[in-house]
Amino acid sequence: MTNLTVIAVIGAYLVIVNLWSVVLVWWDKRQARKGGRRIRERTLYLSALFGGFFGGIWAMRGLRHKTVKTSFIWRYTVAVLLHVGAWVVAIWLVV
Repeated sequence: MTNLTVIAVIGAYLVIVNLWSVVLVWWDKRQARKGGRRIRERTLYLSALFGGFFGGIWAMRGLRHKTVKTSFIWRYTVAVLLHVGAWVVAIWLVV
């Protein structure tokens, strides 16, 4: 694989996982309003851990969903930091 191919694959993955995070937050907000079955917070944390935190944060702020819940925000931040830390380690090992 060339460097350009690797970058394209990583970029496509990040687009997909961020779109999925937006859908998860939107669906959770919708279900919260309707009184329906909600998305587990663990699922939202995992979407952040797998790289969907850009879309997740964007959707949470735009929909004003889960932005006041301190315990959720703290754990979500930990998931984001773990993801970023994994990238730092991966890049450090390659370079």
